[in-house]
Amino acid sequence: MKENTKVQQVYDWVVDKIERKIYLPNHKVPSIRSLASKLSCSTFTISQGYDRLVSMGYLTASSGSGYFVCEREKINENIDISSALIKNVLDTGWLMSHLFDELPDDKTSGSGLLPNDWLIDEDTIRNAIRKATKSADEFIYSYGHIQGYPLLRELFIKKLDDIGIKTTKDFVITMPGVSSAIQTVLKCITNEGDYVVVDDPSWFWLLGCLHQLGLKVLSIPRNKDGADLIKLEEILTQYRPKIYITNSVLNNPTSFNVSPSMIYKTLNLLNSYDCYLLEDDVYGELANNQRILRYATLDGLDRVFYITGVSKVLGANWRVGFLCPPKQFLEPILRQKMLSNMTSTELTERSVYHIWLHSEYHKHIEKMKLKLIRKREMIISLLQKLGFDYSEENACGIFIWLDTKCDTQKMATEARKEGYLLAPGYLFSANLHFSTYLRLNITRTTEEFIYWLYQYRLKQKS
Repeated sequence: MKENTKVQQVYDWVVDKIERKIYLPNHKVPSIRSLASKLSCSTFTISQGYDRLVSMGYLTASSGSGYFVCEREKINENIDISSALIKNVLDTGWLMSHLFDELPDDKTSGSGLLPNDWLIDEDTIRNAIRKATKSADEFIYSYGHIQGYPLLRELFIKKLDDIGIKTTKDFVITMPGVSSAIQTVLKCITNEGDYVVVDDPSWFWLLGCLHQLGLKVLSIPRNKDGADLIKLEEILTQYRPKIYITNSVLNNPTSFNVSPSMIYKTLNLLNSYDCYLLEDDVYGELANNQRILRYATLDGLDRVFYITGVSKVLGANWRVGFLCPPKQFLEPILRQKMLSNMTSTELTERSVYHIWLHSEYHKHIEKMKLKLIRKREMIISLLQKLGFDYSEENACGIFIWLDTKCDTQKMATEARKEGYLLAPGYLFSANLHFSTYLRLNITRTTEEFIYWLYQYRLKQKS
């Protein structure tokens, strides 16, 4: 085992045994010492792997007895008095365990990232990094600004202005990625046991994160133009949740946008019940129309926490996120950032700054959008030709939310044997809905895979 993947390989090894029914529900798995000997690694590595399996819901630990396989069929019994409330989100371990596999881009339609050859060229990146490192001796030995590199925040303000969001650099905080920004907000405004609202369907990582923080998840149907307001008001009245987390632009996984009228109605409703909104706009730069209204545009950052980042258009390792909180939360957010991360990585932020300044960056984004439109048209045309139902209401994002009419959890397991990584629909629902849906990343979806999907469906019908 390679040093930096040992824990992940232990995790994958045990998950594989569980999925192939070698380790059965309620049965004890090998002890830490026994498995360490079997896999020729340290007991510490096995312990870390088992801890991750517990957090993802594959195993349960019994003091003095060891680790046992969870009874996964009983997860539905955790649903509480409201059909929208679930105490323990179904684990996202299946997809999470394979996200870091070194699979070819054209085999990973379940990924949320653009393929490497869609990203900005290496010369532009190298040039930006060289410029950032020229003055490294001025900042590399200190913590840097707690809110992030000032010039990058100033440049970000101009980007916000382009999409109609008005604020100043004093109310922009850089974070080590969107996921870190979301967790920072949640830690500032919620306590364990509090209720939060998410869309149904919603980003699988978010569901796992909320569960890990001990929060109670309430979900509302996400329609083509926004949230189901009747259901939202029922939840607000009965449970008084602290925050509603959503995408206004290119929702993950549906690629739906929110209409201006729904933004207005939703904000009024949240204000009536003193509920905040976290707007995750991580895919926003891929939107064809940059003037699409965001919640933060209309709200003016009074009740909305606006979050975005660069990893979707620059690459997964560019862990730079941006958080614009309501003014009264600026100090608590900064305090939480300091306690979690001290500051951000200024070398990376300076590199992003120089990438954004480069003339090729804006040209590349526009070319990427055109490429996305063409690829989407090709995939949709082929799906329709082969008899798959597809909703034209999806905006032109990187995802297609496809009802395959088959059990996609089973499909994902079979596809993995063929070398494909899929994102089955149940992972995106706190209530385990969408069992026949598949989130397809069109930039990583090939004709070969579509025909595999077609043949798989034919076999299931026969």
